Amino acid sequence: MKRIASLLIASVFVLPAPAFAWGDKGHEIIGQLAGSSFPSTLPAFMRTMPAQYEVMYLGPEMDRLKGSGTAWDAENDPGHYVDLDDNGMISGVVSLQKMPESREAYDTALRAANTDQYRQGYSPYAIVEGWQQLRDDFAYWRVDNYRASHASPAGARAEAAANRAIDQALILRDVGVWGHFVEDACQPLHVTIHFNGWGKYPNPNGYTMSQRTHSFFESTFVNRYLSPGRVRPLMKASTITAPATLLTQDQIMANVAGYINGSLQAVGPLYDIEKAGGFAQGTPAAITYTATQLARGADELRDLVTLAWYDSLNEKVGYPYQSVRDVLKGLPPPKGSSN
Repeated sequence: MKRIASLLIASVFVLPAPAFAWGDKGHEIIGQLAGSSFPSTLPAFMRTMPAQYEVMYLGPEMDRLKGSGTAWDAENDPGHYVDLDDNGMISGVVSLQKMPESREAYDTALRAANTDQYRQGYSPYAIVEGWQQLRDDFAYWRVDNYRASHASPAGARAEAAANRAIDQALILRDVGVWGHFVEDACQPLHVTIHFNGWGKYPNPNGYTMSQRTHSFFESTFVNRYLSPGRVRPLMKASTITAPATLLTQDQIMANVAGYINGSLQAVGPLYDIEKAGGFAQGTPAAITYTATQLARGADELRDLVTLAWYDSLNEKVGYPYQSVRDVLKGLPPPKGSSN
């Protein structure tokens, strides 16, 4: 039975992807490629075929959950996008290159311009917040993994092993579900005021005003012409290295802002291709353009997961806090700790 299950899971990665909207196919392509390219420095459970399948499957989860209810939708849907103008500004008051330290501060700045995070989107924060959570997930896994072999008495080792199994389930869920927001941000129409046709803005290039642009690009076109095989060759080798000290939020936000800015710079080329009929005709230029964006998403998801793993060694756990490094050295927790 185990062999049959393994063959069924493996078949998902060789058969053509199902013809669903970007919310499925585009996300699944990115999740599959990111999950299958995690480096050997990550824990072994992250690199199994079932783990890769889970990351791929959960990629569309935040789209599947749309329509859960008014409160849920109003809070979560704006995390899928951010409305940047051509200069990388949000409503003229917030710069992508200098995002406020929290969503609350971001929302406060936007409200001063008679708008808010729910109308303009908060994609950068959805990515950064999820990354911070994943880093802590990995930190607790490191601790439970160590204690599963070194804790005393034997009952403490068994408890740590059980906790480690839960940690692993949480990590894979968080990578897959949070990964959705990373994946959205490589879709240029998710990071621009020109998100569905050029809109009511100066339009010297005569770009389309059609409000079918967004759905046609990310659904019809992707379903017809894109596959993991077209995207994988455009991925870049990872250059992520382990940081010596805990990364600051500003450092992670700078990484995310650079990634989103790359998508913003691809908005004009997207409309150029659309104007030339590239997406309607499935031209090589249109296919390569789209595959490049998907490859960027796979690179970013792989690299952010890898960076979260590396930086988790610099984290603290429990309360009062104890550094992960001290736990792995076998040092006892602080007095009164809930570790």
